[in-house]
Amino acid sequence: MSLPYPHDRARARQEDGEQPFKDAREALNESEADLGRKAPADDGAGDSESEDQRHARQEADASERLGDIGEDVAAKERP
Repeated sequence: MSLPYPHDRARARQEDGEQPFKDAREALNESEADLGRKAPADDGAGDSESEDQRHARQEADASERLGDIGEDVAAKERP
């Protein structure tokens, strides 16, 4: 139920009562909780990483990914 204007919400509450809004709020809270459970846990390990360490790690990851992409492209070009 999408009600973009405040007067539409007020009218809907008058007509339908509070229950549809409570149901929607509960469904939203449940979906947010599901997303929180599915999200990877932030263990804080990256917080202790210095700027230089993070930069070096990102460079290493990028070069590894580029190497993999180059291998895939070369494999596709070969007959």
